[in-house]
Amino acid sequence: MTHSPIALRTPEDLALACPLMLGYWPEGSVCVILVDSEDHVVLIMRWERDADVALPAIPVAATGAGSPVAVHLVVFATVDGAPQPLHPMAWQRSADALRESGLPLGRTLAVARTAEGVMWTSAEGPLHEPGVHMIPTSVVADVATRWGMPAWHESRSDYVADIAPDPDARAEVERALRDRPRLIEAERDQAITRIRELLDEHSLSPMEMAEVLQGLADVRVRDTLLWDLMQEGPHAWSTHADRLAQAVAASPDGAVAPAATLLAILRWQLGDGSRARAAVERARAADPGYSLAGLVDRCLATGLHPAMWRAGLEDLSREACRRAA
Repeated sequence: MTHSPIALRTPEDLALACPLMLGYWPEGSVCVILVDSEDHVVLIMRWERDADVALPAIPVAATGAGSPVAVHLVVFATVDGAPQPLHPMAWQRSADALRESGLPLGRTLAVARTAEGVMWTSAEGPLHEPGVHMIPTSVVADVATRWGMPAWHESRSDYVADIAPDPDARAEVERALRDRPRLIEAERDQAITRIRELLDEHSLSPMEMAEVLQGLADVRVRDTLLWDLMQEGPHAWSTHADRLAQAVAASPDGAVAPAATLLAILRWQLGDGSRARAAVERARAADPGYSLAGLVDRCLATGLHPAMWRAGLEDLSREACRRAA
């Protein structure tokens, strides 16, 4: 999750930021939230509780008003229905790793869900607040509304279900793909224009999804389309991502990697790391050797800020994308 206008003013805001901004309840996770001088969220990262926590470098493109000045640690753990005061061994290793980043460590919270809402408690430290505190369900809903976000999904699998394989649609798309020949040079520009038009549609037919998948299988079409899309803004990316997700869910494994990789890039640029990761996993599972998916996978795994990706395209012309083999 990347820089946001949402400011975390209270421990309650901090406790709710990860599930609302990730889109799902991160059970059994350690989450790190970097904030700027005005307490706006710059970056959210998540690890499994037993994983080693390590912060990425934050690029110059992400600094300025959104430069991180502090980091918070949130542990999502349930013990008999409520968070218990954090034992130092449960958070100290992660806290030490965060201190090595050079950023001051702010709050360290343990958070859990109950039938009544969300409970939190803090670890020892300069911002320690003893006791277990409740955020009622009604307050959780109010915060989500204030931030303009929907309620979180129960799990990551629920959140990424929009690209779950759809066997019925896949059978139709597979038949449509069999009837489509490979693109030739004279058809590439038309294919780029056509795919951009289709990604603006509200829904795609099996024949249209086959057009998208066939076009993206051509590297020149894929790279030029990606260049074009990066010139647009988040609203367009969101629409295009939704259409690509539809195509990914209906795609046979042999054709899914280009569309899933492009979807991963768009959702990464939108700050939706959870669904970006799911999309690139789908691409790599279907085609482990797909090089662009491998590159995006490494970017996500190391926490590369999406602004750095866009900065890397600044010296690349559309013509270079269109003509590169």
